[in-house]
Amino acid sequence: MKKTYEIEVDCPVCAGKLEKCALATEGVESCSVNVMTQKLVIEAEADAQDKIIHEIAEKMKKIDDDIVIHI
Repeated sequence: MKKTYEIEVDCPVCAGKLEKCALATEGVESCSVNVMTQKLVIEAEADAQDKIIHEIAEKMKKIDDDIVIHI
């Protein structure tokens, strides 16, 4: 199941960090980050989406706390 999240990311480098982090998270099948639309799209099993997005948000706080994911 694909789910879209609103994000705040300033630059393509930061977007790349977010995408790399998401793809390294267990259960994520695919991911895309769009700087222009400020969207994060994650494809994962429907019952795991909430756990996965919270895990990604926690990892990103440690990597770059300027990136915000609106959950």
